[in-house]
Amino acid sequence: MTFNFSKFAAAAAVSLATLAGGVAQAEIVNISATSGATIFNFTAGTFLVEWIGTADGGAYDGWNGSCPTGSCNSGWRENFTVITDPGPNPDLDTFGLPTAYSSALAALAAYKAAPSINLTTLSWNGSGYTPVSFEVINQPFIVYIDAPETIGFFVGDGSPNDNFGGVSLRISAAPEPGTWALMLLGFGAAGATLRARRRVAATA
Repeated sequence: MTFNFSKFAAAAAVSLATLAGGVAQAEIVNISATSGATIFNFTAGTFLVEWIGTADGGAYDGWNGSCPTGSCNSGWRENFTVITDPGPNPDLDTFGLPTAYSSALAALAAYKAAPSINLTTLSWNGSGYTPVSFEVINQPFIVYIDAPETIGFFVGDGSPNDNFGGVSLRISAAPEPGTWALMLLGFGAAGATLRARRRVAATA
């Protein structure tokens, strides 16, 4: 599988999310639930992937697979599927939560707040797709791309006629794991220095 997910401790993940929010090289990917694939060309590197909504500059707050008017109070999701192989019957990687929500905004809030999401890989068995692997990924999650690659993003519903909405993602350049480790060491050293100064001030 092309995607390599680097998992960080909870404290590190929070700091990484704050850090990556200020990275200039961020792009928004809008995945429509009513049309074909959204194509995104990755360069080689390490990227932070985050769910966003219209308030964050995206085109969508969520999608529904059986609500063409967008007025339903159930069935809202933020899950998406990626395809890296352009050939017939490629493997599919799906990202998301198993729960459907009462509104698009409720789904978006749940995905933003979730400490982890599910990654399921599906393979073609000759007559249909079946799950072949399952993984839990901490949020925010990091994607490592080892060479330039074109990725197709879908919502994962093969019947778009009764769909509504879509998924918006922000993809930002993130520090390489080695750089991030050095930064964490730097944060730790700065914290230790501040604690030492407080102790000195308290005893003076």
